[in-house]
Amino acid sequence: MFQHLYSSIIFPIKDFFFPPLCFSCKNRLRDNEQRICLECWNSIAPTKSHDATVQLLYNRFEEDGNVTKVFSYFYFEKRGVFQQMIHSLKYEGTTKFGFEFGVYVGKQLQEEKEFPVCNGIIPIPLNPMKERERGYNQSEVIAKGISSVLNIPVCSKIVQRVKYTTTQTYLNPLERKENVKDAFVLNSTMKNFVKGKKFLIVDDVITTGATIQAVAKIIKENGSGNIYVASAALAKLEEDKS
Repeated sequence: MFQHLYSSIIFPIKDFFFPPLCFSCKNRLRDNEQRICLECWNSIAPTKSHDATVQLLYNRFEEDGNVTKVFSYFYFEKRGVFQQMIHSLKYEGTTKFGFEFGVYVGKQLQEEKEFPVCNGIIPIPLNPMKERERGYNQSEVIAKGISSVLNIPVCSKIVQRVKYTTTQTYLNPLERKENVKDAFVLNSTMKNFVKGKKFLIVDDVITTGATIQAVAKIIKENGSGNIYVASAALAKLEEDKS
């Protein structure tokens, strides 16, 4: 009875004084919307297989030879809704966005014919100092969302970051590759575990793929099977902008 009264009286009063607003546009959310309104969700550009960004990324990974397939469903555009959400996830502690991104990606992967059952999900590791400052690894939060859908364990201890790298934001592809060179190592206790197994590497946003390539190389060199990649978004190239 009390629960019914709470739902019928307290919730409406709370919504009157503190109406739920869209994180991005600040308009009032409808009853079926949470955190982001439908209009803002629909403003996020989806990736398409023929896009210049997607093709360049696929070619880059194919030449490298360590990644079998990449899956990413949204574009990260400057000053766009997705940038706001990712920024809030990384710097403002809004981890719910990360988990929800992961749930969405997990559901999409369930529909992918080219995505097999993997043995583990490997989130891109943060430098330990940065993770202590932030209190969490945003890629691991996304990985947990994917795991909740696919029931694949998150394996955060397989790869370790041993080099403090400068921000990749203002580096070109060659500089990014050099920046993450020797930044990762395989946990020595996991060498037998990775042999012959398939893994899904997860990152928040893929820009040039340099970090993904560095992590995939370490796992492959230690005898893993096929490696797949998933991210919440891709950084969009100028050629893809209308």
